[in-house]
Amino acid sequence: MKYRLMSAAAASALCVCAMVAFARPPERSSPPPQPPPAQAPNHLSLEQAVRQVQHQTHGHILAADSVARGHNKVYRIKVLTPKGAVKVMQLHSNPRPKAGAGPHESGQGGH
Repeated sequence: MKYRLMSAAAASALCVCAMVAFARPPERSSPPPQPPPAQAPNHLSLEQAVRQVQHQTHGHILAADSVARGHNKVYRIKVLTPKGAVKVMQLHSNPRPKAGAGPHESGQGGH
């Protein structure tokens, strides 16, 4: 009788230990996604500039980079037009409001 009582207690203790060992810790929810960094109004990112040039030219983007000009950035985007011409478009990261604002072609080569 004593043996059965000890074996039952040992079995119970073993089950409790196994349950504790294999119990998963409470699942933590991942932190909420962070919004993109706040940008000044009318501030253009390189990705936005690329999309704008691609939308306007219907071409294939070959290269895109930013060039510092004073306190501003200028995005240089090289695009292959549907007619097969390679053009380098330049957009200011913080465009100045003026008539005909938008990307303009550069007569310079590039990449």
